[in-house]
Amino acid sequence: MPSSKVVLIHTIRDSLTNLEDSIEFFRPDYVYLVTPESNAEDKPALAKSSIEEKDKQTLGANVDRIEHVEIRVIKKAWGKSTMLEVHQLLHDIKEDAQHRAKKDNAECLFHAGLSDAPGMLSPSMAFSAVLHNMRTYFTRGRRPYYDKEYVIEIDNLNNLTKVKNWLDGNDLRKRNLTYLEKIIELEERDVGVINTKILDEAMIKTTKAINTAMLKLEEMSLIRIEGGKRNRQYFPTELGRLIIKLELGGQS
Repeated sequence: MPSSKVVLIHTIRDSLTNLEDSIEFFRPDYVYLVTPESNAEDKPALAKSSIEEKDKQTLGANVDRIEHVEIRVIKKAWGKSTMLEVHQLLHDIKEDAQHRAKKDNAECLFHAGLSDAPGMLSPSMAFSAVLHNMRTYFTRGRRPYYDKEYVIEIDNLNNLTKVKNWLDGNDLRKRNLTYLEKIIELEERDVGVINTKILDEAMIKTTKAINTAMLKLEEMSLIRIEGGKRNRQYFPTELGRLIIKLELGGQS
């Protein structure tokens, strides 16, 4: 079974403490520092050299784990082209990290940061991270009331990434979304109770096929199931609605 390499894609402009807390939380093997071009020679350059020098006083004990670090520059953090530039940048980082990991027969686990990022950089990172199947996080500034919990993994985006990974893994899985579409459609038509019998009548599917799909959709947090075996009811979740609206399964 392949080992894993943790890849930290950390946006940085001014804060070394944000980077230190992120390194402590994720314990990365590879670090890519993403920064606007205008900031590249300031704190990002200091951060890179601190990692290379294994400066524990500045970045904590886990800096020793880092095998590779580099700075990746965004030319226009406030421009109309920022989102496309970030999307391509994450693509390039992903390819580079996977190439490095392949030498050790390892797979990459990607974490993309959204904090300490000016202009359009943060929303562009969030959007592109989902498309590239990366998890996202936000590192807060140090405040006593955070009780030393500075890194927040962004569950909604990460759940979206999880579902996208699942769908991309096998085209047959996308068939499950036809059931989710039908549940949403029936709900919008104010059908009082949506259960296996109603779906059977609406979709002409076997009870076994419906039950199997429902359990998988529930596992992926796309629907909520209430009741027992004889009185089950199905409800779409907000994540399920979003997946259908984004047409991630290629459905109409």
